[in-house]
This record gives sequence, structure tokens and C-alpha cells, in this order.
Amino acid sequence: MTLTLTRPSLGQDSPQDFVNAHNAARAQVGVGPISWNETIAAYAHDYASKRAGDCRLVHSGGPYGENLAWSSGDLSGTDAVNLWVAEKSD
Repeated sequence: MTLTLTRPSLGQDSPQDFVNAHNAARAQVGVGPISWNETIAAYAHDYASKRAGDCRLVHSGGPYGENLAWSSGDLSGTDAVNLWVAEKSD
């Protein structure tokens, strides 16, 4: 008999969860919705991989708008969106 204990990763959610969080925030300020784009996702993944060695929050200078977030613990995409929304001035 084998017993495997796994801990779910609390820092992950689906691309659709991320899009839904963005769209909820955008709707609150009258901005149209976004949709998932694999090209942009691949660009973001590649850039995040380059930053993984030093974890510095540095904009890529690329062709897309960026919001940066960092956490010492689990941080889901939805959590990151909530951090960005909280920065909004009233």
C-alpha cells in the first residue's frame, strides 16, 4: 500500500480565473473586458522565467502593458489582480 500526501498549491488559479478578476475590476471603472491570449501569456511566462534568478520587479520594456506583483508566500493571479486594484486611487 502506498500513501501519498499532497498539498494543493494555493498560489495557482486558472487563466479564466485571472481573466474574470481583471474583467470584474475593469467593469467597475467602465472599461471593456479582456480575453486570454496565448501569445501574451507566452511572452509573460518567458519574461518571468528570465527574472526568476533575481526576482526583481522590473518591467520588460516590451510591447504589452504590465502590472507587477510579488509575495513572500502563495500569490494567485486573482490575488495579484486584487493587489493592483487596491492601488487604484478613489
